Amino acid sequence: MHLEQKVQFLVVLGLAVVFEGAKCLDQEVIVAYGSVAVLPCVDDSSAVSHPSAVYWSRIVDNVKKTVWRREKSGLEFRSVKSPSRVYCPAPNFGNGDYSLHINGITDEDGGRYICEVEGKTSTRKTVMLRIVKVSFSPPVVIEGLRLDTKCVISPKPQIKKLQWELNGKATGNTVLYRVSQSDSGNWTCRVSYNNVVGKATAFLQVRGISTPPADSSMVYAAVGSSVSLPCVFTEGLVQHSGIWKRTSTARNSSLPFPLPSSLHQRSLVPLSSRDGSAWIETVEDGDEGTYTCSGMMKLTTIQMKAQRSMQLVIARVLSSSSKGQMTLTCHLSNFSQVTSYEWLRVIYGVNNTQTVTSVSTSNTVKIPKVSVQNIGEWVCRYYGKEGLLGNATYQLNMMGAQIGQSDSKSGNKVGMVMGLGFLFLVVFLILFQMYKNYRRKKMILLYPALETIVHEAATEQERIERRHAKLNEACGGDLKSVCV
Repeated sequence: MHLEQKVQFLVVLGLAVVFEGAKCLDQEVIVAYGSVAVLPCVDDSSAVSHPSAVYWSRIVDNVKKTVWRREKSGLEFRSVKSPSRVYCPAPNFGNGDYSLHINGITDEDGGRYICEVEGKTSTRKTVMLRIVKVSFSPPVVIEGLRLDTKCVISPKPQIKKLQWELNGKATGNTVLYRVSQSDSGNWTCRVSYNNVVGKATAFLQVRGISTPPADSSMVYAAVGSSVSLPCVFTEGLVQHSGIWKRTSTARNSSLPFPLPSSLHQRSLVPLSSRDGSAWIETVEDGDEGTYTCSGMMKLTTIQMKAQRSMQLVIARVLSSSSKGQMTLTCHLSNFSQVTSYEWLRVIYGVNNTQTVTSVSTSNTVKIPKVSVQNIGEWVCRYYGKEGLLGNATYQLNMMGAQIGQSDSKSGNKVGMVMGLGFLFLVVFLILFQMYKNYRRKKMILLYPALETIVHEAATEQERIERRHAKLNEACGGDLKSVCV
């Protein structure tokens, strides 16, 4: 250390003794990187009638350097290096508040500051400013890669306590070996030192597939409806996206299945398109299964595949009847996420009005007597932990009601069976006779000579009958008189 620097440092340390009535108080201030720092310096003994001189300085390499000052005359001096970031709100001087404000705090701003006030009394206070910053390594990360979270405090205290939060919830994972979309969000580092608490927050965006954010998400659809299969990539780094495949629903099976005929995919042009979603225009029985969307991601020299799988769950209403009673069952291809059901009866009125009535909270509903009063729309809603998952609709029409009424009467049922049996017998006899005629005709066509003989015999018989008819007409109906 040079002699001149040593002298300046000793002068700084002796200021508290030189100033008569001087007061000394050290304070700790912890401020987040990029925010506004307020270094407190309040002198309650100051008065408006006694103008004060304020000197703010900073110790850098044991050298006292002026940051901001104001003379008793009102002249204000600021640092040449950053004049726009450092100031003291002049209106607060009347209350004895000489606090220093620094905008856009950086790592270089951390250190020890000295506030000196010369007025009716002399006040000297020191403030230790520490900067806390959250950083990520690497700064840009693709899902599936390693991520390190860091909390840097400058100047670094000897004793500190760190607590991490992710989106407001405490977490102890600061090293993530396979980062996922669930790790995206606000990472907060909370620092406690000398009974002073400070915190810093940084937002982490994980490159990859943002929607859906995780694998094995459920997509629900009723038979006959349309359904969207989302697959949206984060901005940047996407080469091409939206390659879909379907696998078996069996556990631990990766056998490929054909995609539904009504499945449509978004165009892969341009290759940088972020939306690779698909949709099924009309859901059919058998479309349930696991669907996987994938795309290629590239970061400098690293190229890897990002993919997301989702399970399509098909919902439909099954009906059965017995002894005049109809049972409707809400059936799902996978009900592991379903927590409750609700059956609704919907009756439509004039002017498109509708009346909705809750009927049952089970997955089945029984209609004791199917009649015209029960026709209409029956809706099954199914719920999960987060609310409504979907619904399936069954339309009970007049035909269903009439069949239900006939089923309630055993006599009508027997009569209907007998009638159908008799009708079947008549149709069978008619068809059998037509078959015999057809075969007879075919047999005749097999012998053309016999067909000629039969035809000539018939013609001769017809000629004899016409001759007898003429003779009978000439004799007045008495053929014997002609013979005599």
